[in-house]
Amino acid sequence: MFSERCNKYTDCASCEQFRKDVFKYRSYPRGMFIPKERCSQNIIYFILKGEVWVNSNEHPDTILREGDFILQPVGSTVEFRIHTPVEVVLYLFDRLQNVCNTRFQSGMSYVEGTPPSSSLMSACIPLRYFLEGMKMFLNDDMLCAGLMQSKQTELFYLLNCYYTLKELSGFYSPIYSHNRSFHYFVMNNYQQVKDVENFAQLGGYTVPTFRRMFKETFDEPAYQWMLKQKKQDILNDITTTDMTITEISVKYGFESLANFSHFCRSNFGKSPRALRSE
Repeated sequence: MFSERCNKYTDCASCEQFRKDVFKYRSYPRGMFIPKERCSQNIIYFILKGEVWVNSNEHPDTILREGDFILQPVGSTVEFRIHTPVEVVLYLFDRLQNVCNTRFQSGMSYVEGTPPSSSLMSACIPLRYFLEGMKMFLNDDMLCAGLMQSKQTELFYLLNCYYTLKELSGFYSPIYSHNRSFHYFVMNNYQQVKDVENFAQLGGYTVPTFRRMFKETFDEPAYQWMLKQKKQDILNDITTTDMTITEISVKYGFESLANFSHFCRSNFGKSPRALRSE
């Protein structure tokens, strides 16, 4: 779009506010295959140039061309095959940004009431100018945290202002669909795991990704939630089942009855037998 470039005199890479994890620019040669990998954050792929085949649950066997963009939710898996030389800008984020409260709330209500779908979007002219600017900033390593924050806000303004609620609901729906499936996974497996690391491994997530998704879905850290559920389940088993105290102790992985009794006294104020007798 533009052929001239300006000289840059500031070395942003040496600043402690340097951020590489928000926007990224990538170029790939024809014929390259990028094998399936799990997204550690929500990612929007903006195709600046070329043609690429993408395959994921959200976008199965799909061709992306110049101007197209898609969203892959955190935890999803995706693979690519480059048909022609491709340039792409990636935007990585944890949650949607609210830049207009009235429209944001209307949009969220629309999304939550819409069946899950996946949309292949086309960049409007203002968004294309934005992406060309981002390409220049990224190539010049202008990755100051303040600049990146302002560009995130600008991006959401553009999406919010130049696309309808119906278009945005389809675009964002994979995030809500995947969050619902993650919630189902947690509720069906939390009793089978010993700790957060084991839980993340069971789902095929890295620990940081699992912690981030858990906090986003349940609004509290995974460890605290798991401990709360463990206490509630133990109390339920003591007071409402015919399992022996020893069986309950073994079920929840305590090394001895003494350790189990100490846990109950610390969390419930009484021994397991005292809780049962009441």
